[in-house]
Amino acid sequence: MIGGKDRLFWLALFCVVLLPAMVAAQTAPIRCADLSSLDELESGRAVFRDQGVQGDALEILKAHGLETVRLRLFHSPDQLQDSLEDVLALAQRAHDHGYNIVLNLHYSDTWADPGRQTKPAAWNDVSLTALVDSVYAHTVQALAALAEQGTPPVIVQVGNEITTGILWDTGRVGGPFDTPDQWRIFRMLLKSGILAVREHSNAQVMIHIDRGGDPAGARWFFDRLGPMDFDLIGLSYYPWWHGPLNGLRQTAQMARERYQKRVILIETAYPWTLLWNDNQHNQVGLPSHTLPGYPATPKGQADFLATMWDVVPDGVCYWAAEWISAPGFGSSFENVALFDFEGDVLPAARVLGSGPTSADPTVPIDARELEVFPNPFQANEAVVTVRIPGGDCADVQVFDALGRLVYMSPRNCAENVQLLGLRPVPGVYWVRVQGYQASPFIVIP
Repeated sequence: MIGGKDRLFWLALFCVVLLPAMVAAQTAPIRCADLSSLDELESGRAVFRDQGVQGDALEILKAHGLETVRLRLFHSPDQLQDSLEDVLALAQRAHDHGYNIVLNLHYSDTWADPGRQTKPAAWNDVSLTALVDSVYAHTVQALAALAEQGTPPVIVQVGNEITTGILWDTGRVGGPFDTPDQWRIFRMLLKSGILAVREHSNAQVMIHIDRGGDPAGARWFFDRLGPMDFDLIGLSYYPWWHGPLNGLRQTAQMARERYQKRVILIETAYPWTLLWNDNQHNQVGLPSHTLPGYPATPKGQADFLATMWDVVPDGVCYWAAEWISAPGFGSSFENVALFDFEGDVLPAARVLGSGPTSADPTVPIDARELEVFPNPFQANEAVVTVRIPGGDCADVQVFDALGRLVYMSPRNCAENVQLLGLRPVPGVYWVRVQGYQASPFIVIP
């Protein structure tokens, strides 16, 4: 048994040294927007406003609660946009406004998604060994440049929507490429990028696929992928491409429970109107592109994001939030951005920045506290119990000091939840239940 003095020592260490460091690292929901085209829009004379007052889109969205910016990186693009130079400039601006950075590595000279994962031209004729080394070196180069200017990412996506693999056809999977050898090669390439992140960054690693509305497709991918060193599952969900909401609910729940990972909705968007503001063809423009109960109105867009928080409470990232049309910039997405045709920020931005609030909208989240006992908890001696004051039906998640999910209870509706099977090593942990303030506890030897 641990003595009283030893217990006091561990408590003091926790309160004085570990707790302050871990408060910043606790697993708060990720309130995010992809703003990769912001500088290009500004060059096209785009104007952003909040209640009619012109301002910086970064400042406006920050005032509405967003705290993370996602930036995509191409290998050798034809233009400045999405180059390393471009990413560094946007990352510095975002950092100066208090944002965290998500780095989205495409491993291509252009857009990479399930329909195209084209190798960078510089890598076209290299051997598999050289290709593995190139993935590592390219990842390290980006991380080193961001770290050098003081803007290291908190999350790194090793590939963008990689459901069909990366670096076609070498690392292609699915269809006629759904073979054990192709998956072996794909894993080699993916592990090289992940290793670069682990060795040159403290960022969490995300695996991002597009199957947000397809639980069977998501399970197909991750089951075949097998054991892999990553932290987060990223999903894309656009209703006009990925189907009804129920598919997203099933996919998110399956991914959390089956793979014991936090699930982030890293790409989503919804129209606030079906009208156009320029002559460029829009991606979204038909009534069939909307969901029942969510009309293409500012309120419908806001309600959609509130539902996204209910389904994926660990994080939501809005794609192309800034992609309005401007005098020198045509947009195929201006009716789906988070700013209207006059550049005024829409109500959905406030919903995105508010995070998950569905547990009980009448009670502030900060007032809803969990109780963990015993705390401190002696390793391998007792069962950790979490008291949920409202007795809400919920999953109880436990994260370690690095933000990695180490345990998730089956969904239950009890007020006192015993975390059976949790066998933590000594250290600091955080308990999370949707709609409640995260609660720390310490495990002592």
